Amino acid sequence: MARLPRLELEGGLYHVITRGNNRQRIFHDPADYQKFLALLKNQKQRLPFFLYAYCLMSNHVHLLIERQADAVGRIMHRMLTGYSQYYNRKHQKVGHVLQGRHQSILCQTDQYLSELVRYIHLNPVRAKMVSRPEQYEFSSHRAYLGLESSEIVDADSVLRHFGAKKQIARKHFAQFVMAGKKIGHRKEFYQATEQRVLGTEEFVDATIHRIGHRPRERQLLRPTCPFNSEALFAAVGQISGFRRSEFCGPSKNGAIVKVKEGLIIVGMEAGASVTRLSQITNMSTSTISRRHDAARSRMREHHELDKLVRDIRREYERRISRE
Repeated sequence: MARLPRLELEGGLYHVITRGNNRQRIFHDPADYQKFLALLKNQKQRLPFFLYAYCLMSNHVHLLIERQADAVGRIMHRMLTGYSQYYNRKHQKVGHVLQGRHQSILCQTDQYLSELVRYIHLNPVRAKMVSRPEQYEFSSHRAYLGLESSEIVDADSVLRHFGAKKQIARKHFAQFVMAGKKIGHRKEFYQATEQRVLGTEEFVDATIHRIGHRPRERQLLRPTCPFNSEALFAAVGQISGFRRSEFCGPSKNGAIVKVKEGLIIVGMEAGASVTRLSQITNMSTSTISRRHDAARSRMREHHELDKLVRDIRREYERRISRE
């Protein structure tokens, strides 16, 4: 796990952990748990993000968040400030409720999404509070199994990996989680200071590129120009020979997928956010992030992809230079 400065990436998957000050209890009764969940729901409505899992333990909290436009730090600050004020007022306390700032681990989605959901849901089992995770009231596991409303949990993105039909997917997911009881603690999932990355070496390298440490030859000649989506589409079409409807469509043709990756890389170099690229290409933000990271890691060895990116970059530069 590598340490990097100030990692806030749109589309990034974050395992967020916050603990009570001096590991003291932060939840004393069901009303406390419900208040925290209400604040979580409120922030999800105000500053949208995807929530794949949560588990509220007596003295700490686990959240699995896919960041959108607003920073995880901003979301957590607003939510935890609200809870601290509620806690001190209700329990007639003063001072810090929580132990410093939350921990936030950026995780490689395709490698760790399901594993992290399972790990988070098994917290009460590892703590010997219950024998099965669905017996614990204050985690998202019951929502995954359809035992209660999944109003704030985005479970479908995970469940679809376990089966096309929801009933079958829930059954397979439950089996997957229970199989994790034998694994025990995985310290890489939770022992971290701020700004850690959990993933392959290629993922870490790609992350470094995305936070601005790109080699000089990867930068556009005019990085201060506003992003121009029409110029990018025209450049991609000119270089690839494909129509916009093809490289912005659902096609999984290998050649078109490669063109999509070139579009994403050059678009992000040109200043487009993950959200903006998602809007103009009809791909989800998580897909944009995964394709960007995967393509970046392959470019060093796949000269054809590297040449495609360089050609699209050059054509895009040519077009915006005429404006």
